[in-house]
Amino acid sequence: MRTIKVRYRTRKQLSTPKKVLEALDFEIEEDFQIPSPSGDKWFENPENLKLIDKGISDLKEGRKTIFTKELQKELLGL
Repeated sequence: MRTIKVRYRTRKQLSTPKKVLEALDFEIEEDFQIPSPSGDKWFENPENLKLIDKGISDLKEGRKTIFTKELQKELLGL
């Protein structure tokens, strides 16, 4: 027996491949892990994960600013 791993962010993403595999009589075993080292339930909500992904992509594409201590002091005139 061989194993195929499928990574997905929401259950909705998995629904179609899961239906296809079930129709082909594959054995499906889900191993859901919360992407939080502390097991925080906030990370179970797919909408929260979308917010994180959007923030990361915004930061990479220059649509966000990181407020370092130096920048904060500069902006506050300190």
